[in-house]
Amino acid sequence: MPRATARQLKETADLSRKKHRDGRGCFLVEGVRSVQSALDAGASLVSVFLTPEFGLPAPLERRLQAQVELLEVSERDMARLSDVTTPPGVLAVVRKPTEPDASETAPRALLLDGVQDPGNVGTLIRTAAWMGVNRVLIGPGTADPYSPKVVRATMGGIWDVELVTAVDPAAWIGTARSHGATAWVADMDGTPAEAWSPAEPSVLVIGSEANGPSAAVRAACDGAVSIPLRGAQRGVESLNAAVAGAILMERWTAS
Repeated sequence: MPRATARQLKETADLSRKKHRDGRGCFLVEGVRSVQSALDAGASLVSVFLTPEFGLPAPLERRLQAQVELLEVSERDMARLSDVTTPPGVLAVVRKPTEPDASETAPRALLLDGVQDPGNVGTLIRTAAWMGVNRVLIGPGTADPYSPKVVRATMGGIWDVELVTAVDPAAWIGTARSHGATAWVADMDGTPAEAWSPAEPSVLVIGSEANGPSAAVRAACDGAVSIPLRGAQRGVESLNAAVAGAILMERWTAS
């Protein structure tokens, strides 16, 4: 197995920053399960880095060797490339999937409007994949879905949804509504989730953890949907964005 060059290491380390991911159209995937998921999804792998002590499962190694060159890196260099304290020993550079036409209407689309926490974004993508939500739109102020923390939190769900950049989410909602979709924001004051059963096509908006959806996005929607408080409210002000999104997606996809 050839050793990675200094240039290859630098270019890969640069992918920890969004501007380089955007510029090269590539991102990082770490760990056996995540690399396996990328391969199973038909993703285009650019390179795969392995530490000498790490042993890939033989079937996975054969599949990787048939598609991409495997490169050896030291434990120290892997620590430079990895986003975690204890690197898993295998890391791949993967090309971003081609974005679908944002103007096309999906049966169900989840719009993230300013969701800043990478863990929440990754969990929402993972949940959308599990629940059968077709598309996840990434609005301004939302954590980059291709950042290492988000990719890790999706647990492979990133390959099961269509990710689309929504530069102007309010305008996008307007277009979706003109094509027959209804759009709803998750909000403390809205239709109780039990009474909410939008038909396809429909859009669910999860806003920022601190401020909720933007005023423009809120105004563009048909209405709001809420999760009623059931316990005695003493210290809890609201639900975590990913938890609220999961509860609403379960209701949404079950209707």
